[in-house]
This record gives sequence, C-alpha cells and structure tokens, in this order.
Amino acid sequence: MRPRRLKVEFYDSEGVRHSIAIDGPVTKEKVGKILDLVEFMTGTTQTSPTALALSPRKFDKLASTIMSQLKGRSFTSGEARTAFETTFREKIPLSTVSTYLTRLADRGVLEREQEKLGLVYRIKIEEQKQSLARGPSLQTS
Repeated sequence: MRPRRLKVEFYDSEGVRHSIAIDGPVTKEKVGKILDLVEFMTGTTQTSPTALALSPRKFDKLASTIMSQLKGRSFTSGEARTAFETTFREKIPLSTVSTYLTRLADRGVLEREQEKLGLVYRIKIEEQKQSLARGPSLQTS
C-alpha cells in the first residue's frame, strides 16, 4: 500500500528550512518532481542515496548503492554488481555496471585506478563529505 502523505523537508544554501507535503496517492513521478525542486532550490546537483534509490533508472540505483554501501573503501565492478543485486533484487550485467562506473568516474564522482587484477574504484573524498552534509529528508505516514 502506498503512503497517503509524503513530507519533504530540506534546507537551502542560506539555511532556510523548506517543507513540501503531498496528501493523497504518492507516485514515483511526483517524488521525482519534488526532488528536482529540492535540487533546484538548494542549488546543488548532488542527490542523496535515498533520492537516487527511488529512481527507476539503473544508473541512479547503482550510484545510490555505491554512495550508501561502498563508501570509504575501494571496490571492483563485480562488488558493485553484487551490492546492487542484493539491494534491489534485480539482475544487472557486469558490462552495464562497468559502463556506469566509467561514467561516474568521468563525471568526477569516482576515482579509478588500475591494479594487478583490474580496475578498482572509490568515491572521491569531496563526494563523501557532501553525502554526509544535511540533505532532504523524506517522511511518509
């Protein structure tokens, strides 16, 4: 059963608290629109792992998994795949995971390093700090 009420609270870059509430049927599309508004008002393009996990896109779900489960350590594409499949109970080809990790590295979210057994990734230090900053909170009732 879907929540009948969704409340999002967040702080903008000036420290002003904002609250948005939806009463009635809550859909992924409505949540996505609210998160877009939050992103616009806070002036950031960074989203929280929770917000990314709500997205229907596998790329966003993988980014969420990495930010929430693999931060603070090095990991391979195989480990990222296992974490994704465990979290979302969906299969994802290793080649797709590798492509998405390359894109995240190209965008500056991940660091990529060649080691003996292949490529190893880790979240960049500044990305880890930003994910610890106060982000939007979702409350359902």
